[in-house]
Amino acid sequence: MMATPAYGPRLIGGLAFGVMAVFFVVPLIFMIVVSFYQPDPMGFYKVDFVWENYAKFFSSFYYTVSFRSLYSSVLGAVLVVALAFPLVLFVSDLSRKWQLFWIIMLLSLMCLSEVIIGFAWLILMSESAGMPRLLGWLGLWNDPRSLSPSFGAMMIGLVFLGFSIVSLILYPSVSRRDRSIEEAAVTLGTPPALVFFKVLLPTFRVSLLSVTLTMFVYLLGVFVMPTMLGRPKDWTMTVIISDKALGDANLPLGAALAVVMLIVTMLVLVLAAVLTRGRRT
Repeated sequence: MMATPAYGPRLIGGLAFGVMAVFFVVPLIFMIVVSFYQPDPMGFYKVDFVWENYAKFFSSFYYTVSFRSLYSSVLGAVLVVALAFPLVLFVSDLSRKWQLFWIIMLLSLMCLSEVIIGFAWLILMSESAGMPRLLGWLGLWNDPRSLSPSFGAMMIGLVFLGFSIVSLILYPSVSRRDRSIEEAAVTLGTPPALVFFKVLLPTFRVSLLSVTLTMFVYLLGVFVMPTMLGRPKDWTMTVIISDKALGDANLPLGAALAVVMLIVTMLVLVLAAVLTRGRRT
């Protein structure tokens, strides 16, 4: 008997490919094409084919901003994972009722927009109505002043923004882990304080590396936190691209910078994949 063709999976796959083509591939092609156009002071661009937009990336200013963006994203991703993983381990050992409570709390945080989170931290770090005023009132800070804008405030905003995402990604695998391995390690003489470093970290190293790379890419494109909580010298390439494309009405330069950052991000991910594969081998 002849098997009936499965049109359902093909239809779903074709629909997904069409959506990806419309909302990702087509805008990407348009951005690459516009990056070779010539900027027009009277408009966004003039149709042309020039390399000047890419040549400007090799100036010291854009070099500095690019390295700052990569550094901020890597540091933020590492901090998010380093804080979220122990919390997820703690929550996974609680009763089902408390696990459900924490999951609802994390999902609630994801419902907040980046702008709301940025404004909340801006108020908390302000001198007039935030933590500095409270510490001064308690006598713990003799000369309270605003904590933002600063690099530390920007990093706090980035970590808070990605914390719930990383926690929810890690929770399923951590909650289903085989706890007998930890018990066996303790039985064989491993101190409980070292079980985290000698058993749990090696067990979840692949998952932790994957979620760190995912968070690195995510934080590299964050716009609101560097703008609201960071100083101009802390701004990442995302802010600079928006400023050039919209503020200076130089869409070709903004498109060229975006293409370069996309290439740099892909190179970082490929390098991380190669190093990880070599270590596994």
